[in-house]
Amino acid sequence: MKQALAELPEYSKSSIDILLIEDNEGDALIIQEMLQEMPSRAFSVSHVITVEMAEPEYKAHAFNVLLLDLSLPGLSGMEAVKKILHDLPLVPIIVMTGLDDEKRALGAMQMGVQDYIVKGQYDNNILPRAIRYAIERKRFENKVIELINFDQVTGLINRVLFLDRLEGAISLANQNNIPLAALVLSLRRFKDVTATLGHESGNKLLKSVAMRLKECIMRQDAIARLEGDEFILLITGQLAALENLTWFAQNIIDAIERPFTIDDHSVRIGCSIGVATYPACGGDKIELLKHADIALHRAKKNGKSEFQFYTEKLNEELSESISIEKELQSAIKQRELIAHYQPIIDLKNNRVCGVETLIRWNHPKKGFVPPDKFIPLAEKSDLILDISEYMIRLACSDFSSWKNLTEPPFYIAVNLSSRDIQKKDFSERLAEILKSTDMKPEYIALEITEGTLMEDPKQSILTLTECRNSGSSIFVDDFGTGYSSLSYLSTLPLDILKIDRSFVNDILTNKHNLVIATATINLAHALGLQVVAEGIETKEQKELLATLGCDKAQGYYFAKPMPLSELTEWLARREK
Repeated sequence: MKQALAELPEYSKSSIDILLIEDNEGDALIIQEMLQEMPSRAFSVSHVITVEMAEPEYKAHAFNVLLLDLSLPGLSGMEAVKKILHDLPLVPIIVMTGLDDEKRALGAMQMGVQDYIVKGQYDNNILPRAIRYAIERKRFENKVIELINFDQVTGLINRVLFLDRLEGAISLANQNNIPLAALVLSLRRFKDVTATLGHESGNKLLKSVAMRLKECIMRQDAIARLEGDEFILLITGQLAALENLTWFAQNIIDAIERPFTIDDHSVRIGCSIGVATYPACGGDKIELLKHADIALHRAKKNGKSEFQFYTEKLNEELSESISIEKELQSAIKQRELIAHYQPIIDLKNNRVCGVETLIRWNHPKKGFVPPDKFIPLAEKSDLILDISEYMIRLACSDFSSWKNLTEPPFYIAVNLSSRDIQKKDFSERLAEILKSTDMKPEYIALEITEGTLMEDPKQSILTLTECRNSGSSIFVDDFGTGYSSLSYLSTLPLDILKIDRSFVNDILTNKHNLVIATATINLAHALGLQVVAEGIETKEQKELLATLGCDKAQGYYFAKPMPLSELTEWLARREK
């Protein structure tokens, strides 16, 4: 069916096309002559005598207004009004009734028509005015409907209307055994675009994404924008069959990964997709969307464009994650997080020159929870900021217990996340902690990974420069496993590179790892940096790295990570 509503015209610019449904030829002739004799030919009238005859007319042509007699042969009265409102939801409707039948006309207005006129009581002013009033009222109503049901940026339907469509589709799928699937999609790197090009460019990108998504689906299916950079798709029929869904989801990923042109800029983004099928993944719309969200959560976790189907295992993993996050909030308040310290040894004089602070969670019921269980969750929220501040403060406080057991220069290394160094006030927060714990800045070293540095290099440089200028040292942890640009490496305010343990483990037998370790040491020294090798477990590894010129080392060969009480005993024994 063509669009049932022609664009509502400005009166002075174009003709108003009217469909008149009237079985009384005399009344119809009067109305046609009256409107066609108006100045500037403002009205164009098409006439039929029944609703049944009107249907092919309004399916084939777009009309601005419909005039409907309530007393017709065939479909008539409220049933005729109901059908017209269903078929032409965007078209203004005026009903015509007899003098003694105004009650029925008012009932039609309550159903949704815009106005009514009494036959025989219209003249050259009343009827044109009623038509124009109906158009303006419908224009306003349509605008309200648009604001309520449509996203103003992309023009797609919103969550409310999508849920209504999904409910209807589930009912049809249930009755006719039709495959159905819901796909929740989240854009990747969208925030980078808005941060670089601005909010308006971000909106243009969302519009372009919406257009590409429309090209991927069938006409009977639906797409909505949920919020931010998230979309949701309803797919029915063969595309939703399990054997086709994998292809369809990958097709969407491929479409989104093609470059977009936004304000003369070539923009590349990606997307993650969660897929849930009816009825296997949910018996109603709420459950279906919930499970599609769970699948999306897993797809996003891997940090690349991919899709995931919902499974019970995903649900269990998400429930566990939510539980851990809530318990972690309590753990910070209850001081269940503790620090273990692993000594760092100077390979030139075998002296303890520092310790790395490693977080441990002593759960009251579960015992020790490994960091890889809770740190990735904390890094996705502001919890990581609280944890980092907590651990820095704890390490500084603990230092007073054993600082007399070592000789300077000495440092405590604490690990930071990308969220820490992207906070513009981080250096100020660090200074406040050091002051409150009576800790000198030169005793603190800040460890960040390559990936952390490269998420926002400009802000990383700014934050780390401020910290280094105050006296703290900067370490790059796990060097060689990420994707640092050498140009950034030369401009970052660094002091030490740490060779990742994966290159140390088999350095005695793996020539490639030996080459990488040697190159890292030479590169660091050329840049005026020192090198720490992690994961040393044997004397032979230590001696080889010392021969290569490595400056410092840590690993189980020297000492395992240990709590404060064991560290003080270990240091005391070593000093003796």
